[in-house]
Amino acid sequence: MRIETSHLLPYPRSRVWSVLLDPAVLARVLPGIEKFEETAPDRYSVVVELGVAAVKGRYAGTVEIFDRNEPESYRLRGDGKGGPGWAKGEAVMSLADEGGGTRVRASANVQVGGTVAGVGQRMMDGIAKSIAKEFFASFAREVAAREPRPVTGESEHA
Repeated sequence: MRIETSHLLPYPRSRVWSVLLDPAVLARVLPGIEKFEETAPDRYSVVVELGVAAVKGRYAGTVEIFDRNEPESYRLRGDGKGGPGWAKGEAVMSLADEGGGTRVRASANVQVGGTVAGVGQRMMDGIAKSIAKEFFASFAREVAAREPRPVTGESEHA
């Protein structure tokens, strides 16, 4: 399954980059995170509780950040298993200057199995968009807390 999303934040790319790669911030803003613990540089052990349709459940897994190209892009690799099934995938996170702010794009390929796989592409797309929307709303608040004066107007979704 392919997932694409983007969000425009009214802050400079350097600020967005630093907040986006802050493990303490990620632990606060990733939906359902119960544990986000560094096990090695750029490697994390995670536990997530999701409460959405057939993907509802608790998942344990790992997340790794690699191929950093500061402040333009990096890649994520992750996997997780739980009662409803499993998921693994990779994502490219890219940041670009846009209109005085920063456009953050996420492009991911995800494989799922178990009960989760039975949900269907359309429902999984909706769940992924809902999780992304929640993430970016929380993330925007974190960036605003560090940089209270936006470069442009309010943030917007693409």
